[in-house]
Amino acid sequence: MMPFDTAETCASARQAFGGGAYHRQTPATLPDLLATLPEIAGHLGGDPSDWLIAEISDGNMNLVFAASGPNGSVVVKQALPYIRVIGESWPFPLERVRFEHETLQIYARLVPGRTPRVLHYDPELAIIVMEHLTPHLVLRQGLVEGRVFPLLADHIGSFLARTLFFTSDLFLSTRGKRQLMARFEGNEELCATTEEVIFRGPYAAVSLNRWTTPHLDAAVAAMRADHELKLAATELKLVLRTSTEALIHGDLHTGSLMVSEADTRIIDSEWARYGPMGFDLGAVFGNLLLAYFSQPGHATSYNDRTSYQEWLLATMQEIWETFETELRYLVMEHGGELFPSALFEQPSMAASLINSRLRAILSDTIGFAGAKMIRRIIGISHVEDMETIRDPSVRAQCEAKALAVARSMMIQRHAYRDIHALAAGARSASTGNAI
Repeated sequence: MMPFDTAETCASARQAFGGGAYHRQTPATLPDLLATLPEIAGHLGGDPSDWLIAEISDGNMNLVFAASGPNGSVVVKQALPYIRVIGESWPFPLERVRFEHETLQIYARLVPGRTPRVLHYDPELAIIVMEHLTPHLVLRQGLVEGRVFPLLADHIGSFLARTLFFTSDLFLSTRGKRQLMARFEGNEELCATTEEVIFRGPYAAVSLNRWTTPHLDAAVAAMRADHELKLAATELKLVLRTSTEALIHGDLHTGSLMVSEADTRIIDSEWARYGPMGFDLGAVFGNLLLAYFSQPGHATSYNDRTSYQEWLLATMQEIWETFETELRYLVMEHGGELFPSALFEQPSMAASLINSRLRAILSDTIGFAGAKMIRRIIGISHVEDMETIRDPSVRAQCEAKALAVARSMMIQRHAYRDIHALAAGARSASTGNAI
């Protein structure tokens, strides 16, 4: 969904958010900016000449810098008026930083300690200055390296249960829900991009699509001709468009999680919107499954990674079980407006309704997970899990197995009886030859 008049669109984006005050930061200009912020300057310590500024941009979208001084360090994130890895040919609204800041404030209240602490926010420069997380690393990097994070499932499952419950109709009044939804209505450009790159782009001849060629050429052609799969993608797109269950992160993949053995933090919430609960869960599960299927490509003579694959499946199952358990508890403890005692004389009545909702959420989760997997293999944006496998034939074999499972997850999403059936399906697919 790239505009044709890109120069005009970029100029409009700058004028609409920040006007002439906006300018791109560099390691050379950033010390002058941080020096004007007493709290940040004090946190870093010393003088600007003592500070070390390094660009650490890793994702597709934004500029990210680490600023270090004698006393401490911070991370500075600045939105660009275009997608960083593509350039000005794909303009993007600077206002997305406002939605990220809004979401970080909400998360800080609902799940204290699960996001970086915000130290400064500048809407004109589209900048957020945040706590520098150490010794954390991006979860995706850890999964490629085969590292185990024992608290990950508990942290993510609880984060999802609390953020989704407390921003949903299960907790909020009608007025409160509508007011919160209104705060995110302006994020339509990112909403449209999400729909484009997940539910249409992989199934069409989009110029920026890529895949492991020629190994996957036949699989890509088959998917583009697969009417059943394209119908499932369209149905899931409609679920995302029409469901307003809760405030969702919108891009909760393994690159949006910073982890250590003892801690988990959620970052990059600029894609936040109201949508189905299963979308965030599906993003996490889809990326864990991509990591699962990539493991043979990272195996060595002394570590075949099979035990690590089992840890990945166990983590996925534990996330769902933690989410399910905590959501049930929250509904029974805080769902008074939805379940007034005059109508729900017996606790089992409320339990019956939440059972029904959880089944629907799981179906959505599985479908969205499959769509996320496909788009990361044959779409525009790929993942290091697969991309770092050097041998293209090995990589393609891993990807083909993931594609086969992803298709089943989308088309037969209602047939999976529970999260264990999904794990069993992935385990079964990993033992076959997909090409």
